[in-house]
Amino acid sequence: MRNLTLGDLDIGMRDLLTDRKPNLALLVCSQVYLPQILIQYAAIEALAPALAGRAFADDLAEADSLHDGFGGGLWDYTEALLHAPDVSEETRAAARRIREALLPRRSLLADSYAEEAAAAKKNRSKLAELEPDLQSLPLPDGKTLHDWAMGFVGAGDTIGKLLSARASAEADAQNDGKNNQLRKSTIKLLHRFREAARDEIELHATLPRDLESRVFGLFDELSARRAKRKSGGEEPPKGQGGTG
Repeated sequence: MRNLTLGDLDIGMRDLLTDRKPNLALLVCSQVYLPQILIQYAAIEALAPALAGRAFADDLAEADSLHDGFGGGLWDYTEALLHAPDVSEETRAAARRIREALLPRRSLLADSYAEEAAAAKKNRSKLAELEPDLQSLPLPDGKTLHDWAMGFVGAGDTIGKLLSARASAEADAQNDGKNNQLRKSTIKLLHRFREAARDEIELHATLPRDLESRVFGLFDELSARRAKRKSGGEEPPKGQGGTG
């Protein structure tokens, strides 16, 4: 858990104190550690949004809504052209080229913010090549599918810019000495609690053998994702605070 940020800790402790609370109740040692965890959690919650992993959350959600809206419209439009019986083969071919280049699978609209931003960066260079196909497919109000494609890619670009701005804000906040000390002390507290829980589980055979993972599972997941992100992998899914 040493690589967890304050944003990660905010997410993990919120989960620990809500969804995982029934598992906490099985541990006697939680009576000792829970009051301390509540104090640390309150201190993290009192920090600026950047520290609690919520910086730019509304802006990202709005950009993602535009991205998924334009993307969903693009998918449904091309889907209709590919299935309607009275569409020319030329039009079908244009729909296929657009689909394959910009959105080969509708499930891509559920990707993480980072994945959507990366896809938009790749798709930006394809718009000029696809412009004749896109302009040939009309939309209401005098528009064409080119307008939706531009909106789709543009929203993805905006997500990328917001992620960069959020990362800078988080880095500045994390590097503050006082805040970094709070992060370290919280991780140490959780480590001590985990060691005590592990001893208690080993001592009492009546406790579930997987109780440790039931209690600390999200912290492990966040730590693994943080390690993957640092090595160039993707961040956690959308919606998970400072990590998505």
